[in-house]
Amino acid sequence: MAGDASCGGASGAECTERALSAWSEAEDDRRVACVAHMLDDACALDDPRACGFAGRLWLDGRAVPSDVRRGLQMLTTACDGGAVVACMAAIRWLDDARSGSDHLPDAQDLHARLDAELGCATGRADACYQVGLLFYQGHDAFPHDHAKATRAYARGCDLGDSRACNNYGDALAYGEGVKRDLERSAEMFAKACRLGESLGCGNLGYSAEHGAGVARDIGRARALYHDACATGDPYACLHARMLAAADAGAPRDPPKALPYWTVRCAARDARACAFVGIIYEDGPDGLARDEAKSQRAMVRACELGEEHACQWTQSHPDD
Repeated sequence: MAGDASCGGASGAECTERALSAWSEAEDDRRVACVAHMLDDACALDDPRACGFAGRLWLDGRAVPSDVRRGLQMLTTACDGGAVVACMAAIRWLDDARSGSDHLPDAQDLHARLDAELGCATGRADACYQVGLLFYQGHDAFPHDHAKATRAYARGCDLGDSRACNNYGDALAYGEGVKRDLERSAEMFAKACRLGESLGCGNLGYSAEHGAGVARDIGRARALYHDACATGDPYACLHARMLAAADAGAPRDPPKALPYWTVRCAARDARACAFVGIIYEDGPDGLARDEAKSQRAMVRACELGEEHACQWTQSHPDD
């Protein structure tokens, strides 16, 4: 069977049910092999349960040739989708000394990934946040994947992790791994702020300053920046100072403010360099977000003596 032919146009979940029904009636290995291919197709249609069942068949060589890498890949895909049993099955296999996992050079990294994802799937909010970070950054067994990062942040936020709420809001604001939704983004920043995340309060301040998903309210933005800065968030501190500069006559619109502050940065104005960094970090409408340029500007600001920029570079190490 190739493609999704065995699924006959059904959804992944429907195809999985068909496969499981056929499996219960299978009389020989040939029929089970057909079931395995149906489950492969359902897995390709994004049903985590199918990936888990298929992975165990390929891993154990039940009615199909044993294929360790294929089996582990499918179990990992199922684990990515929150299938707890799949996470546990892959971990048990890697833990089994007889499994030959020593022949897999990435076995240790994969084990760490599965452990973290199992923690998230079983309700550890902090594990979801860490999983999100690792997928976002791309680290060891975690491929760079914004969609997986966003799903982990969303689950972590549901479980009450303030950092996950903030990062989920960020993903929604920029459409990274999820459809862009500024109103939902502002809601997540507000939740992060309520849960005590200073950066969430700063991001909510930015939303209020620019009317991004909430009513434009400079007074509210100023108050949010002030409170977040008071609890140690350099992003909010710099935005508060940039807002004050705009109140004093500097350009308020980011596309106009960027060249204004860039000229002053070139003249060794530390504060201006930090503002350039913040504008590139925000990537407001009309300007592309560029974290590399943001980091370079912040490093320059720090070298020129801007304390908040130094705090920023310490919390945002250059990748």
